[in-house]
Amino acid sequence: MRVRNPSGKPSALKDWAYDTIKESILNLRVPPGAQLHIEDLADQMGISRTPVREALLRLESDGLVRAVPRVGFFVTEITRRDLEDLFEVRALLESHAAEKAASLLTEDDLSHIDRLLETSVSAVEQGDLDRFLETEIALHTLLIERAPNRQLVGMMESLQDLTHRERILSLESLENVRESCIEHRRIVEALHQRDGELAGRLMREHICAVRDRMLQFVDLSHVNADTPT
Repeated sequence: MRVRNPSGKPSALKDWAYDTIKESILNLRVPPGAQLHIEDLADQMGISRTPVREALLRLESDGLVRAVPRVGFFVTEITRRDLEDLFEVRALLESHAAEKAASLLTEDDLSHIDRLLETSVSAVEQGDLDRFLETEIALHTLLIERAPNRQLVGMMESLQDLTHRERILSLESLENVRESCIEHRRIVEALHQRDGELAGRLMREHICAVRDRMLQFVDLSHVNADTPT
């Protein structure tokens, strides 16, 4: 297991170590269930063990790392129940956001959404899944931000890290990505119609469809390495 080592180290090494390790976990370069050895991480990043340990303790409080007494630190696993729970919350919050945002989006917002949709479709056709991911996140985020509810925005931000790992996993199936583009287009059409009820229902169906597809193609026994309990 290796983490990406960005060039240049800031003065706050514990923050830099936290950001570096977290980025590798979120993008699954360090897989769920993998053990994180403090000595190895310190050697890879060219720093002492103390900031690495502090970073891992912070990641534990984030829910991305778990500590096993007398054994060490491990990346938090992703279970079937984890995915089901996460998608249930996303479906509730994001369908509500789409319903509320439909009547509040400006013409500039709708034009921006159209561009995001076309860019995502083009990215999939070109096999650029990183670009697709960027536009997919931007589309969902815009709708959340346009719903006039700061509590909703805060709740979605609290799920941001877990949602990112789920989104990276979702890219394993090109069929899932293509179906997501079709579902996004239906949602955008409802937004243009200013039909909040329809937009909310289509968003809920989209998120539930992604969940169902992922539970079919993601082998969680492969994603999660065996770890001590």
